[in-house]
Amino acid sequence: MIRSMTGYGRKEEENGSLRATVEIRAVNHRYADIVVRLPKAWSMLEEPVRKTVLPFVKRGRAEVTVTIEGESQATAGISVDWNLAQQYVHLSQEMSKRFSLDTSLTVKDLLLMPGVVHTSQTDDRSQDTDEWILSLVRQAGQDLLSMKVAEGKQLHLDLVERLAQIGKWVDEIRDLAPQVSEEYRKRLQQRIAEMTDSLSSQLEPQRMLQEVALFAEKSDISEELTRLQSHCNQFAQKLEDEEAVGRKLDFLLQEMNREANTIASKANHMQIQHLAVEIKTELEKMREQVQNIE
Repeated sequence: MIRSMTGYGRKEEENGSLRATVEIRAVNHRYADIVVRLPKAWSMLEEPVRKTVLPFVKRGRAEVTVTIEGESQATAGISVDWNLAQQYVHLSQEMSKRFSLDTSLTVKDLLLMPGVVHTSQTDDRSQDTDEWILSLVRQAGQDLLSMKVAEGKQLHLDLVERLAQIGKWVDEIRDLAPQVSEEYRKRLQQRIAEMTDSLSSQLEPQRMLQEVALFAEKSDISEELTRLQSHCNQFAQKLEDEEAVGRKLDFLLQEMNREANTIASKANHMQIQHLAVEIKTELEKMREQVQNIE
């Protein structure tokens, strides 16, 4: 069953002093592109989150936002490189003596020296907490998938209906196709009769048959109809696939449109040309829908 590329999934839950919210927004995109936004203290989970979301997004762009609120996500710490600080002090004293300077190095100056003070964060996350976060991501992914499947069902119904209508028009064209040569023969015969009313000579029947045969060959659309019907059958089969078929459906629609263009240009028949235009219009509507399919 086809799935839409657009959708939204959300999961929120508390665990002890922490509250986590996971939101996934999916939109159309040519390939699978997953963007993860996490609090800085939880940035190590970026790749696990991406891998967790990937089964739910075969194609499209998904923005995953994880918000974590609560006590002490991480503990900040400050350390001092005392050896480096000592070197700065000795160097300051040596420069003061050498250049006869009265200035001295203050504590504030020393704290601002490169490399003296280091800040760090001690991560107090546990493996259980990480698994809890990833579990929420999976649940949000399932919520997203439910919406994508529901919209995919609506797209499926619409495309099947439009495909059936195109099939009816193809059958009509197939029924009309044999009439093209016969109608041309009658028109040609009528024009010749009008031109030779005042003449004693008539066009030889053999020559007329040659003209009609040449026209029939140029206007023959049997191959185009066969290919168009084949593409319609393949399109119907792909609609039932479980894999991502959006790009394949788009390709088939392009091929179907190309065959419809050829039919309209080759068939010197007003009704067939009208039906070909109807097919092209319906294909364009289908292509707009296919742009939303994974």
